[in-house]
Amino acid sequence: MSVEQMFWAALLLTLSVLLLGLPLWPAWSEWRHPRDPLPLHIEPAPRVDSYQVELQMPPASQFTQLQAQRILLGDGHVAATPAQPALPLWQPPRDARPWGAHGWHLSHDLHVPAGHLVPCSLVVHGRLTLDSGCRMQGDIKASGRVQIGAGSQVQGNVFSEDDVRLDRDSRIFGVIVAEGQMQLAPGVQIGTSHQPVSVCADVMDVHGPVLVHGSMQARICGRVHAADNPPDQTGI
Repeated sequence: MSVEQMFWAALLLTLSVLLLGLPLWPAWSEWRHPRDPLPLHIEPAPRVDSYQVELQMPPASQFTQLQAQRILLGDGHVAATPAQPALPLWQPPRDARPWGAHGWHLSHDLHVPAGHLVPCSLVVHGRLTLDSGCRMQGDIKASGRVQIGAGSQVQGNVFSEDDVRLDRDSRIFGVIVAEGQMQLAPGVQIGTSHQPVSVCADVMDVHGPVLVHGSMQARICGRVHAADNPPDQTGI
């Protein structure tokens, strides 16, 4: 390489170093001789919590979507769920087929008598009726209407391709989804403060007081009826 070529190469290298290094000069100078040793004080952004702690819907109100840790629909107080006594074990019908690890599948309507313990999940191709005072430890999946009797408890989820009716003082710990209408009687409780759940239906008729932890979605309309308008006892 000639001397002239070396000169131009050195000049090009010098210009490249200058172009790359000049933008870094202020940072290098501040690092070598800091003029602002104290950190910049930045106020933390205020915490925004859109999830309400408590929400109350008075009688004669309507809704489509509600969400809160505690949703009280109607006037009054929802009593704590009393401890249930030991219950006789429910026995599946002879034509029931095993479903999953701990469940039964039935190809027809099912009626569980009052005051029984159901220690499994149930998949019913038809209507399912759980009479009063029962306790169910699994999920419910039905192609027809689901009715939970007064004072009964379901520790799992409830899914229906039709309507769902929860009678007085019944308790559901899991998610509830109805593709039709849902009717909630006074004293019903859904979810817990430690386990909020979702409640979904096309139409919801609530006869309070009813307590829900989580969210409610009425795809068409939700109505909270007055206390002097009792729920229809003939069923949905």
